Amino acid sequence: MKNKGMYFLIGMALCTGAKADLLGLSNPADIAGMKDFSLYSSGNFFAGSDYTPVKQFTGSWNGPYTPQSGRNLALSEGRVEAGATYGSWRIAALYREEVVVQSNRDMTNIAYYNKQHLPVPAGQNFAINLNMQGFEAKGVRLDKGFLFEGSGGTSYSLGAGLSLLQGTRVRMTTADGVAASTLTGYTYNATLQDENSKASYPFISNATPIGRGYAMDLGAKIHWKNGSHLDVAVNDLLAQMRWYNMPYTIETANSATLNRNAAGYISYNPTVSGYNDIHRRTIVQNLMTKVSADYTRPFSIVDLTAGTDWIAGYWLPQAGIAYHLDSDWKASASYDLRFRSVGFGIRNKWFHVDLLTDSTNLNMANAVGFDAGINLSF
Repeated sequence: MKNKGMYFLIGMALCTGAKADLLGLSNPADIAGMKDFSLYSSGNFFAGSDYTPVKQFTGSWNGPYTPQSGRNLALSEGRVEAGATYGSWRIAALYREEVVVQSNRDMTNIAYYNKQHLPVPAGQNFAINLNMQGFEAKGVRLDKGFLFEGSGGTSYSLGAGLSLLQGTRVRMTTADGVAASTLTGYTYNATLQDENSKASYPFISNATPIGRGYAMDLGAKIHWKNGSHLDVAVNDLLAQMRWYNMPYTIETANSATLNRNAAGYISYNPTVSGYNDIHRRTIVQNLMTKVSADYTRPFSIVDLTAGTDWIAGYWLPQAGIAYHLDSDWKASASYDLRFRSVGFGIRNKWFHVDLLTDSTNLNMANAVGFDAGINLSF
């Protein structure tokens, strides 16, 4: 097929358009109709935060603080893979990492006050809500593409892929409750549940947590006679990791250490109660489904692309433009509406590089990302 190298630029719709996929999803429909043997390697990474520079996220949150009025999102997605394709089949070895942190405005503010060591004005009430999921895994993936020719020059591509994963690290944390600021600090009542493969306790038997899992990917493409195309990818559909030998913590924190019961007698509550499970256990993690959809329309030597990613209920809309420098080379620019990042890229059928950020000062950037790959066809 024409411009066959395009099928191996993993995680993006690169056929004729600009970058329109922050999460770098894999689309198994890319390989539909391919007959030649090819080798490829690719890597992509994206980190974005609604409220603090990504480089400061695990630090003191220095720099601009810009929380959303409702739910706040911080995420990091990374993938490296290498493989081969022949006859609409693709096999790849891969490494993945993912962290998604969701919090409400109150929880985000509490974290900011503590990170910055700032006093909180008395009389404020806070609803505590936090959900964090993250994992690292390596594995292999097998993809198959299918090409169908329609009427009027329209073609349809479908694809499916299955990954087998070995997990190397997991962290799942949830917190819910209420808090109120006082002249002397906080009153609070909150519950924390934490499952962390790196946690260790002196009274829990030694063991190394290990994960086993799988993930299904689906893809579809429609190409029209005028060169326009619609690309849709769904990753981690029906995806699950099972983690063995996991430590487990659940805690309830309550500042009301002294109460009176219905009979008027004084009762005492511990400030923190809960337990660490002394017997390591098996937990199941359902991976977050991710979707990418974009539409590209060519105009002479310029291609316009509009699309969106979706993860955990959040839409990440993007738009892009690609300029044909000649028959083999393209330069592209893109804009992401969620994190307001700007991207630039260059590509031909042998390789591609894309970089994006919302600030030229990377220490203050709320979004940073790159996507790069090489492809050799024989």
